[in-house]
Amino acid sequence: WKQIHKGMMPILNALTDDSPMLILEPTAGQGQSLVKRLEDLENYLKALEYHPKVGICLDTCHVFAAGHDIAKKGGMKETLDLLVEVAGAERIQLIHANDSMDVCGALKDRHQNIGDGFIGVDPFKELLKHPAVKNAPLILETPGMEPEHGKEVALLKGLRG
Repeated sequence: WKQIHKGMMPILNALTDDSPMLILEPTAGQGQSLVKRLEDLENYLKALEYHPKVGICLDTCHVFAAGHDIAKKGGMKETLDLLVEVAGAERIQLIHANDSMDVCGALKDRHQNIGDGFIGVDPFKELLKHPAVKNAPLILETPGMEPEHGKEVALLKGLRG
């Protein structure tokens, strides 16, 4: 964590109010990841002195692969509540929306079209209704092109209500 602090703090401290945020995206847990589980973010944020220019990107496949069971009823809300507890709602700056080709905890980053993987559709309704992500942009990161993406965008809009 000292190396992260030493390398990143000069950059963060040079940022102004008009500068973009530095967005951290927890991984699917493969390899030697510093941030796999959402709980791991706390040490990372502490190393960066909870700098106000540090935000979080929540990738739905990554958190599922890392072992957060967002597919179970209430699992997405539980995971988002944990993220808010660890990092703060104001840090949630971006959502990468995708399903997973692999089971929960597989530590594999293999995105799937929403509803065609092990996460399913219902957790995305929980995601879109959670107040902490109300203002966070959502990027669809699924395989394919049109018309698959058009169908998924329509699906997500429908879930949002």
